[in-house]
Amino acid sequence: MYSVRHALAHGLLGTTLCLLPAIAAAGSDWRACVDIEADRERLACFDRLAAQKPAVRERPHQAASKSPERESAGREDDDAAENTLPLISTVDKKAPVALEQRLRSEESGEHNPFVMRGYNPNYMMPATYTPTDLGRPVYDFDPQHAETKFQISFQFNWLDEPLGDGTALYFGYTQLSLWQTYNTELLGGEEDASSPFRETNYEPEIGLSIDTDYRLAGLSFKRARLSLIHTSNGQGGDRSRSWNRLAAGVAFGRGNFAGRLRGWYRLPEGTEDDNPDMTDYMGYGDLVLAYKWNRQTFSATLRNNLQIDSNRGAIQLDYTFPLNKRVKGYVQYFNGYGESLIDYNRSVSRIGMGIRSEDWL
Repeated sequence: MYSVRHALAHGLLGTTLCLLPAIAAAGSDWRACVDIEADRERLACFDRLAAQKPAVRERPHQAASKSPERESAGREDDDAAENTLPLISTVDKKAPVALEQRLRSEESGEHNPFVMRGYNPNYMMPATYTPTDLGRPVYDFDPQHAETKFQISFQFNWLDEPLGDGTALYFGYTQLSLWQTYNTELLGGEEDASSPFRETNYEPEIGLSIDTDYRLAGLSFKRARLSLIHTSNGQGGDRSRSWNRLAAGVAFGRGNFAGRLRGWYRLPEGTEDDNPDMTDYMGYGDLVLAYKWNRQTFSATLRNNLQIDSNRGAIQLDYTFPLNKRVKGYVQYFNGYGESLIDYNRSVSRIGMGIRSEDWL
């Protein structure tokens, strides 16, 4: 029979053989265990080393065997893995990152009954100035060159998925106002002016929204819309201005760049049309281009009647910068026809500053 000492020695030998991989990975620490005289403590030392997870290292022969072709393939695999990230990542420069964020923000607002979804930009510019003479015979006051300009716009879905996934029957509303805030006797204006609203335009619309995923010329086309739009200033007599149109538009983007191209057809109004030449000045569509950079947004809105002999149009340039998580500083420049319905056939230039909550991006 083996003695207890011999049995313990054999047990230690077997345990040591099982632990050799872990001991080798542990480096020089195993030598400290060998120097321990007590059998039980020496075995416990080997057990502790075995419980440690050695770092996985690449074998020298494996590193040497890597060819340039394999390294290139590895980089391609890494790139492919990066391109599987969500669209809000900036890794895929071709993805409509900024536009995707805007559309996702709209979707989250649609499912929250306590949140009003923005549509066109919402802004308030208490300080604007135009060198254009705003006087018209239809006014019972003399407009000043300085006034307040603001816009309110929202949207919501009447019906989700009427024609399948990614479709919605939506309603939108936009209101633009030009307010003669400083036209009072107290501020040196007319005695009887009493800070009137010079013009307010009301624009409800209803239409079909269709989410798309189509790529062309490096651009991703994400949403198309077919709309019926009514625009009016709510006035009667000589101040009355209104028109109705059918519009079709599509939103597109690439990285931090996004845009919207829209065309429209004016619906005939018969012999009682107050402004039959509206499209001669407002054109047949508009183009919005926007770019987001370091939480700042630069955008331009362009319109043109596409006529060579009597070419007319308008451009609006916008710049926004963050003030806090909800409000942005805002600078706007406008030049051309159709800033408002009352001025649809008069060229106006204006510069203004204020705040903006809803942005294109």
